[in-house]
Amino acid sequence: MGRFVKNPEATQGQTLEIPSVTTANRPAGQNGQIIFNTTTSTYQVYNGAAWYNVSEASREKTLVVDRFQGDGSTTVFGNGSGNTLDGSTAASLSVTPDAATDMLIFVGGVAQVAGTNYTYSGGAVTFGSAPPANDGTTNGHVIAIIHNLQKLGE
Repeated sequence: MGRFVKNPEATQGQTLEIPSVTTANRPAGQNGQIIFNTTTSTYQVYNGAAWYNVSEASREKTLVVDRFQGDGSTTVFGNGSGNTLDGSTAASLSVTPDAATDMLIFVGGVAQVAGTNYTYSGGAVTFGSAPPANDGTTNGHVIAIIHNLQKLGE
């Protein structure tokens, strides 16, 4: 892996290169890493304990991304709590995951660990400490919640 993303937000017309490796050459894994496994032709994500299939190249899967912004004091996002990027205070998850491990969460591009940095219950994500306020210019502390990971292997 060893690559750093200077601009973490791809725009229309840009592509994102996911590292391609064989099963035998997968890295040990860090929470939130994504690879394309050329042995199994699947995208895989490391969840802190093991590599899991996100999708098969031959089958379409849809990952959903919800984006929120911290304010330095709010710890709960979803079910009407927290702020969306447009400043709305009616923040909700667009998909209801089964468990905290069915999603990847990043705050300012930094992967969060389920059970350590956040918990999930009843359609809301609760952080152990409030994510920092978004500075409004660089979106430096955007909270990105990627879900539909419970669809893995289906």
